[in-house]
Amino acid sequence: MARLWRVRHSDGRIGALKVSRSRDPDLLARAAREGRLQAALVHPNIVRALDVIDVDGTPGIVLELVEGGHTLEAELRAGSLPPERLERLVAGLLDGVEAAHRAGVIHRDLKPANVLLEAGAGEVWVPRLCDFGLARPEFEPPDAKMTRAGFILGSAAYMAPEQARDAGSVDARADIWSLGAMLYEMVAGVPAFEGDTLEQVLLRVTRAHYRPLDAVRPGVPARWEVAVEACLHVDPAMRVPDVATLREVWAGRTKWVSEGGGARRRSIPGVASPVVSHPPRSNAETFVAEGEPGPSVPPRAASVPPAPTARGVPRWGWAALVSVAVVGLVVAVWLRMG
Repeated sequence: MARLWRVRHSDGRIGALKVSRSRDPDLLARAAREGRLQAALVHPNIVRALDVIDVDGTPGIVLELVEGGHTLEAELRAGSLPPERLERLVAGLLDGVEAAHRAGVIHRDLKPANVLLEAGAGEVWVPRLCDFGLARPEFEPPDAKMTRAGFILGSAAYMAPEQARDAGSVDARADIWSLGAMLYEMVAGVPAFEGDTLEQVLLRVTRAHYRPLDAVRPGVPARWEVAVEACLHVDPAMRVPDVATLREVWAGRTKWVSEGGGARRRSIPGVASPVVSHPPRSNAETFVAEGEPGPSVPPRAASVPPAPTARGVPRWGWAALVSVAVVGLVVAVWLRMG
């Protein structure tokens, strides 16, 4: 955690000073790196770091002050977003992440709480990415010193499965997964991966176990479903490769076809989906996750098998025996009358 103060920088600009509460050397080193990485990112959809200063032996990051806004997390507490507002926020969100990736920076902690909404012209909110505390350069060797054994770096409901296993060696495709989880929540109004415990959430993440969007919010555009599902593949190689492609799929300008994966619902042909929902057999909903057996459509009632014949004698055999008996009876009657 960090403390924030409203400050005036030496160049006269008003900013926000972020200082870590921790005295842990590794966390302090991470804070210093956060400031350096964020200072190099200059984009209207990223909160810029203006300076990194020493505050009583602790790195302090002087950030742009985002006036009059709140977080995307707070915005989503009211439920799903209206389509027009959602489209604007998604456009800015994708632009910000793409800018970071072009600069070679992986965020590793993309989530609604790390997106500030700045008041723009009229009633428009401008999304600004913030909190690069877990970010690292993509082409840097795995950050073993910044990753502790037994600790999970990131937020479970939004982190990619491979990040839960080894946060130090993930690439930009981990951010693609996080974007998919965020887009899901922005459309549905609820997180894709929920649970009563951290273990439950992580289990669902590692299996890509979530309710289909059209089951949560019926009538959503098929292109939104395609985009979300193209991000939320357990195998990074199955995801959309970059933000530019994701933007085109989200807009419906590019058709994304995944090979393999789980069973697929009928609504979007040609795209593999990691989960299929079936009518519940009890009060609790049941799901089929990737790699688990299950039909791709709601199961139909099993047909009643034909009644077995005695001792395995086929039906045509019984018909032949009856015919012979009838013929024999007719012959016997004819001979007695004769």
